[in-house]
Amino acid sequence: MKVMKQHRCLISIGSNTNRDVNIKLAQKELSIHFQDIYLGKEQDTIPIGMSNPAHFTNQLAKCSTTLSIDEVKNIFKKIESQAGRLPADKIDGIIKLDIDLLIYDNLVLKENDMKKDFIIEGLKEFEL
Repeated sequence: MKVMKQHRCLISIGSNTNRDVNIKLAQKELSIHFQDIYLGKEQDTIPIGMSNPAHFTNQLAKCSTTLSIDEVKNIFKKIESQAGRLPADKIDGIIKLDIDLLIYDNLVLKENDMKKDFIIEGLKEFEL
């Protein structure tokens, strides 16, 4: 019997449109795909460098998975689509739901995101 390697993941979740509904959708769907997911506290954040002044709800999560990076990202894209995310929305600063894989094992995939205040603050909850 082959033992599947467990990969550690750090995830960022964000929404500035219909925030409560979209964040709850992300939490529910991620919990289905990643049974050991730990969700950090939700943070209300101000947009930076966007035309839309709507605040964000941001949250970090950590989990483990046997899935590849691409498989994890594909799950995130499907959940974003469930929230009604459209590529054209980004131009108007409408972020219905954004789920990013920040770290996969020891590989930092979103180096610039790791410098954002809400991520630095959210990491204080986690032991990585």
